[in-house]
Amino acid sequence: MEEVRRWPLLSLLDNSFIERVASCIVFGSAGCAALLLTKNDELYALGTTTCCGAGMSGNTSFEPVLIEAMSGRGLRQLSCGTGPHVLALAEGGEVYAWGHNSHGQLGVGHTCCSQPPTLVLCALAGQRVTAVACGAYHSAALTESGELFTWGLNSSGQLGLGSNVNEKSPRQVPFQNRFLKAVACGHKSTMVLTESGEVYAWGSNEYGQIGSGNEVNQHSPYLVDALAKHAVITQIGCNPLRKKVLEPVESAKGIGGISDVAASNACNITVVSNKQGKIFMWGNIRGQTVSTPVETRFGRVDDVFASFASPPVSPRMISFEGKPERPLVEALRAAFDDPSTADMRVVVDGRTIHVHKALLTMRCAYFRSRLSKQWSEGNGNQIEVVDFSYPIYRAFLQWCYTDELHVEPEQALGLLELANCYCEMELKARCAALVERTTSVDNAAALFAAALRHDCPTLEEHAFHLCETCITYCYATIVVDICLMHMTSVTLSEAFARMDSEAMRSLMQRSAKAGVFKR
Repeated sequence: MEEVRRWPLLSLLDNSFIERVASCIVFGSAGCAALLLTKNDELYALGTTTCCGAGMSGNTSFEPVLIEAMSGRGLRQLSCGTGPHVLALAEGGEVYAWGHNSHGQLGVGHTCCSQPPTLVLCALAGQRVTAVACGAYHSAALTESGELFTWGLNSSGQLGLGSNVNEKSPRQVPFQNRFLKAVACGHKSTMVLTESGEVYAWGSNEYGQIGSGNEVNQHSPYLVDALAKHAVITQIGCNPLRKKVLEPVESAKGIGGISDVAASNACNITVVSNKQGKIFMWGNIRGQTVSTPVETRFGRVDDVFASFASPPVSPRMISFEGKPERPLVEALRAAFDDPSTADMRVVVDGRTIHVHKALLTMRCAYFRSRLSKQWSEGNGNQIEVVDFSYPIYRAFLQWCYTDELHVEPEQALGLLELANCYCEMELKARCAALVERTTSVDNAAALFAAALRHDCPTLEEHAFHLCETCITYCYATIVVDICLMHMTSVTLSEAFARMDSEAMRSLMQRSAKAGVFKR
């Protein structure tokens, strides 16, 4: 779950939806759009849905929108261009395209934009495609027979067809006796890798990205033979160079054997992983030029793009399946209230919560003291709680396991009281923050009374600034501020009518000192 939330756009997703996500791709000029594929083969659009094929032209949604036309097709790969336009590869080898089409980059025989996904046919009819790639305004598809087809913008020869004429439909790129196994697209260039390890490149060569030793655009595939002198190539990627390098140079010295490499045509950053699992990055790192590889503390190549690429876009589909990034946290989350592994029961309001003595002893001083005493008396298998309700106590125990706050706003005050009683200061601060966010005219009087029960002192106006050192001071001051600004509404609320006499007297005295009744 944490690896999903590293991406700014995805951080707003609900936990229940994140658990369903199998893979995604983040794209757009500001990392403002995403396509998410769920474990049950549903495709969702997020962000700027006008370019996601969600049928919501011109709209932006921070809630996932189902793309029904592409759900249930067994999608295996998604690729996005700058326009943007999208290519989707289904498990049967079919290619679907949608989005911007001003240069024919969708490959559907015309230049009209396509909002609903459209099957790409023409030369691809009957072909089983194994990989797709998008440049800024051109597209490429690799077939299981090792053939390459390209279409779209061809102003710099990026289609590799020997000309600079745009193509509205897929055209096969001529290769003699070469089986192609990988393809990558730069902004206005294309690169392929053959089965024998040869690299061919063509298209824009303004910054020497073709590796031909000059700055002349290549309209046909060019064999980058200088690479063979340095290493056996097993993977390729493209990014938009902003510095002229006319021939291949070794840019990752000292890293060792490379097992994975990724680069995006939307941001000038390159990331690699060596065979020891260490992740290195270089290029335009948050506006800073980093010319030599820098070791990171990430565990996955794709995570670097989420944190350091500008814009934060993914160079390829990101898979979230497989081994959890934080297996210990996931194990603890699953262990909570699991009767098959628990060794103690906590009974609240007649309902049972299954827990583990060792974990509670490590996490909470209250349990450390109480369980130690119970164990010595030989009756430590069950604890009955009478001071707090079941939802509040369950939320507290779940916090002990996961550090996550699962409580409704109206119950946060009760959990705050529990945290105060058990001296759990971090939980107390989190609950106080939640209470502050939910303070309103309707509940200000009740929350003020609760602040008194918590022994929060009466503060002067400047006491608000003590919030950094005492969260209860901040909490009481915010409640009083709302009371002062909306005293008439507060005194007419049901919560005010239910206040005990001591709390009501304290509120009136505080209000009088602030001069409310003089206004």
